[in-house]
Amino acid sequence: MKKYLMIFISAIVSGFLICIGATVYLSMLAGGHGDYLAKICGALFFTLGLFAIIHFNTWLYTGKVGYLLDKDYKYFLDLLVCVFGNIMGAIGLAALIGTTRIGTTLNEQALTLVEQKQADSWYSILILAIMCGVMIYISVKGHQVVEYPIGKVVICFLAIAIFILCGFEHVVANAAYYTYAKVANWKAVGYFALMALGNGIGAVAFDGLLKLVHILSENQKQ
Repeated sequence: MKKYLMIFISAIVSGFLICIGATVYLSMLAGGHGDYLAKICGALFFTLGLFAIIHFNTWLYTGKVGYLLDKDYKYFLDLLVCVFGNIMGAIGLAALIGTTRIGTTLNEQALTLVEQKQADSWYSILILAIMCGVMIYISVKGHQVVEYPIGKVVICFLAIAIFILCGFEHVVANAAYYTYAKVANWKAVGYFALMALGNGIGAVAFDGLLKLVHILSENQKQ
């Protein structure tokens, strides 16, 4: 039980950090009137959330799900507790910040993003979520395996900035966006489930492909 409490509290902290990233992204869009330079800056600043999560070693669903193939079936429960904590953390902090003087600005920017997501098809949401899972895996695993300190920073920041600029769907970041936009309905619930599924598929599938490449490379040497 203590293990799951640790995961849940750690996941809430990660949700806070992702919410901070989402908040600065919306703030940059508002300050830059939606131009591409503002998006680039906002995407880079957003990365601080995941960079802090990696170094504080807190639980983030999209970062942890990529290890699924190396774990046993009990890991599914760990991930379930994790994603719930992540979403609760992101929603809680976004709701709190939304009551401040910057709340109106954040609401306007978030509403524009959320309306696009709500108008999208389910398969589009799923595909974009899968691609987000791939990019998060590249960021987290790349930071782990790259040998040089500057390389660790570069691969982490670029992978996250790319998923933001491409519009890929991150389930935890969207919890913050939807909270700022004050949008809550059954379609949103369904799309959140698709995003979580897609994020998981992307990370696990990419991890599986890399494992397959490694196995084939080892066989070729024999």
